[in-house]
Amino acid sequence: MGTLLVTGGVLIALDPARRVIPDGAVAIEGGRITAVGPRAEVEATLPAPDRVLDARGKAILPGFVDTHAHAGHGLVKTMGNGDSAAWMEACRVIYTTASPPSFWAAEARLAGLERLMAGVTTGVSLLGGGDSIMRVDSTAAGEARAQAIAEIGIREVMAVGPTRPPFPRRYDDRDVSFAEQLEVMGLLFERLHGQQLMRLCTLMPVYREAQHDAAKVAEIRAQGDAVRALGARFGARFHQDGHRNGSIAMADAMFGLLGPDAFLSHCVDLTDADIETLARTGAHVVHNPTAIAAVRGFCPVVRMLEAGVNVVIGSDGTAPDRSGDMLRHGFAAMRYAQQHARDDKLLPPGRILEMMTINAARALGMEKEIGSLEPGKRADLITVDLTAPHMAPANMPVSRVIHFATGADVRDVVVEGSVLMQGRQVPHLDQGAIVAEAEAATAAMLRQSGLGALVAEEPGWGMIRRA
Repeated sequence: MGTLLVTGGVLIALDPARRVIPDGAVAIEGGRITAVGPRAEVEATLPAPDRVLDARGKAILPGFVDTHAHAGHGLVKTMGNGDSAAWMEACRVIYTTASPPSFWAAEARLAGLERLMAGVTTGVSLLGGGDSIMRVDSTAAGEARAQAIAEIGIREVMAVGPTRPPFPRRYDDRDVSFAEQLEVMGLLFERLHGQQLMRLCTLMPVYREAQHDAAKVAEIRAQGDAVRALGARFGARFHQDGHRNGSIAMADAMFGLLGPDAFLSHCVDLTDADIETLARTGAHVVHNPTAIAAVRGFCPVVRMLEAGVNVVIGSDGTAPDRSGDMLRHGFAAMRYAQQHARDDKLLPPGRILEMMTINAARALGMEKEIGSLEPGKRADLITVDLTAPHMAPANMPVSRVIHFATGADVRDVVVEGSVLMQGRQVPHLDQGAIVAEAEAATAAMLRQSGLGALVAEEPGWGMIRRA
């Protein structure tokens, strides 16, 4: 791996002092940061590096951390033309009956490359989605994804958990029980957790009283206990997707699922009891400002922050209508809070950047390894172009990055000390082949599922609202 010097850029370290150094540098050896600071000082510590990355005209930052997304979603983009019910049903059909391992591998390469080129060096991906439809009927999907992400070279936290009841669930040509899914989860942990740059976390569906009567509580509690016990064996985080309107308080009081190792996505229309539960248990929240859930409900980010809850930002994946660009999501999170409160001073750029880096790492229990540029930490960093017309004049760099940059302005990406992208070129990957593979996998999925009509585009010319 050798030594690497990233030098000459505006260093935004996200360290405890929140240093911004106009002419900064980062020294790297063996995959870890050895020095961070003014260029002359850092260069003196590494007089003969094996490789130099020239960061003049760029900002040097920690890589972004996307704390919530979905595997599979890269190949189901915009299906249904904005009909959420049709899209959710498509996810159920595809993720249970029309997604062989080749589907998961192709999607992982596509979404992983998108993340890499947008400066996301660590990402959470649930192994499925829709209404909590998880591909854990066998280890094949998870193993295919893990191999593909390893080829991309970024870090991943793969979230594995049972599909929403009732059980058994039909996958391909057989019924699968909760016990079988739990066994598959255990095998995935044994085979993948801690291998290369892959970690796993456990996952449970979000339960609400309207969905399950009291007779189911004991069964759900037992399932939750089993999933939590599996995670505890491996020291893994715990995740849930889609909390709203009392479900957080219920997850704690009725099912005992929450704690400081839990991170919860969406979290809209919360009750006072929900926010009190978050503050008391130390659970973290992932705000997905561009998700449909954030349109149909309101995520009270400011109230949670004021209560001491660690709130971070996630993409929610690349479907039905989003990208993996965390800079777009960061700006959206800022405007989301400001517009709701009619207060343009809320969530300033520095806070938004923290929610995508060091605070996001804390939600994943990885803040000692990633999320900031400090000696001893893993060498995950990016550079952002400050010379483009929309970024000029090159002052106020934190504001420039958050207000004006997009993922397309990321120039260089380093993960674990390896330069994966330089000048927006990714030499270890064949971008054309990855896109072609994704196109072929999508075509095969549409044939197998019979859902081709859902990609017949209806742009909505002249409409104010879709029917």
